Amino acid sequence: MNINTKRGMAAAVAWQRHHISGIKEGGTWVIPRSGTIIQVSHENKTLTMVANLLPELPDIQRVTEAMGWKFVDQTV
Repeated sequence: MNINTKRGMAAAVAWQRHHISGIKEGGTWVIPRSGTIIQVSHENKTLTMVANLLPELPDIQRVTEAMGWKFVDQTV
């Protein structure tokens, strides 16, 4: 999906919202393509990148912010 289009971003937001809804509070989302680990806080509406082996594309941050959540990069 192309998040540079309104339709693509809406689809990405829907997918990500559904995906993280299945992760418990404080749980982690591991992204295999980059070895990125993201901790989920539903309570604070925050996704926190706690580790990454390869640079992750900024797409996750853009989609997170588009869904009204905060993205925090603790790897810097």
